[in-house]
Amino acid sequence: MLNMLHGEFYKLKKSRSFYISILIAMGLILLLYATLHMVDNIHEEEQSGNTRIVVKGEEEVVLDEEGNVVPISQQVGIMGIVQQMFDSHFTEFIIAIFISIFVTAEFGNGAIKNVVGKGYSRRTVFLSKLIAAVFVTIIMSLAIIMIIIVLGIPFLGKKGLEMLVWKDLSIYTGIQMIFGISFTGIITLVGEFTRSLAASISINLGILMFSTSITAGLDLLFHNLNWKASQYWVLDFQSACPITNFDQTFIIRGIIVSVIWFLITTVIGVMHFKKADVK
Repeated sequence: MLNMLHGEFYKLKKSRSFYISILIAMGLILLLYATLHMVDNIHEEEQSGNTRIVVKGEEEVVLDEEGNVVPISQQVGIMGIVQQMFDSHFTEFIIAIFISIFVTAEFGNGAIKNVVGKGYSRRTVFLSKLIAAVFVTIIMSLAIIMIIIVLGIPFLGKKGLEMLVWKDLSIYTGIQMIFGISFTGIITLVGEFTRSLAASISINLGILMFSTSITAGLDLLFHNLNWKASQYWVLDFQSACPITNFDQTFIIRGIIVSVIWFLITTVIGVMHFKKADVK
């Protein structure tokens, strides 16, 4: 197992796709900050010469202690950008694409057949891939949060950094990582089942885009039975995760659901890979 893991981590280190994924995430975060900056400029032009307006139409304007309008970017803050990247599954999109590439690549070039032929058990091969995928999820999630904080300094200034609640950020990051690791098991399983880059990416992105809408529909369909499918799906927990004032019941239930999904996908993946043909 250690030799297999060493090999997987070496391939991650040499993977261009990994670094490209980080750059894509950085570009997306820059776009979010730039959009907020543009909105601030528009509001500033609209309110020039009248900074003490409390209500504009039906939109409430937040004022600071000195009576000045607080920019939209400051209202959203670093925590808001972090929440947007995780709750909207932007982070999972990037991770899903990379892991799909990482898992299916060796099936396409025949490398997996050579690995199995060297005497490694199929369980070890699959678990090493899964552990490496979990490692990617953790590293990418932390990298994205660090990028958000670093880019927040020039866009939001010192005040934006001072408004950051580090305790809430730490708790939120930990919870989202648990949800992300759980979904990583699903991504890896899909890659092992399909063994096709196009199919793996398509299915995983389809799950990210449509699964929560399906569970919402099921919630409406079975509302008379007092049963909600969304309470058993990890992506719904990821979307609904609060950024502050964390509910203990939500956290415990989310962790239980995440662990169950991860165990199910791991067991199914190991069993399927043991019996599947390796070409």
